[in-house]
Amino acid sequence: MAFGPVMNMNVGDLKIELAPLTKESVSSFVAGMQQASVTQYLNASSAFTIEDEEEWYDKTRKDRNSIIWGIWDVTDGRTLIGNTSLNSFERDPLFQAVSGVVITDKEYWGKGIASAIHKARTWYAFSELGIVRIKSAVIHGNAASKKALQKSGYTDVYIERNTQFSDGQLHHQDNMECLNPLDWAWDRWWGRDVPTPAALASRHVTQDAMEWAESSVTLA
Repeated sequence: MAFGPVMNMNVGDLKIELAPLTKESVSSFVAGMQQASVTQYLNASSAFTIEDEEEWYDKTRKDRNSIIWGIWDVTDGRTLIGNTSLNSFERDPLFQAVSGVVITDKEYWGKGIASAIHKARTWYAFSELGIVRIKSAVIHGNAASKKALQKSGYTDVYIERNTQFSDGQLHHQDNMECLNPLDWAWDRWWGRDVPTPAALASRHVTQDAMEWAESSVTLA
């Protein structure tokens, strides 16, 4: 798999495209990945170089257990601003994956891009791939990332203590999940168990997110 298909969407006044990366393009990540404000929640204690990014690209391109997209601003020209993924696929007993996103260009923070990308990626995972459950994690203090995930229906599963040391202190991690709201997947996940009220509320949020993506995202 490695790279996902092209998806386009409008986010405010911006035209955002999810599309495969090239080895040459990943050099755009370097400036952001050398800033602690960008990497502080990525459990990265050292700055990244062009060689690091090119090595990451070579490894990613060969990864058949992940789908990666570059995040491009195509409003006026074509600028790579980050990446997002579905990775660590598990197919037994149910099809599951882990999601992630990083916007390396801080000029694009706070514009609703991450929320839109989560919705588009969730829609693709559930509708096109048939994934039943997506997992993600957020380090405590990264409120913006958690809020963006919640807008697609991600909910807390449990807190993992002391997963990262940064800013002179230990930070806990919220482990979250988003469940496929389509009837066949929902019934398979819950089986004979009764969904919790929180799960039912999150199902509606995910359904809304998928409806938004259905009408707002163009799958090339």
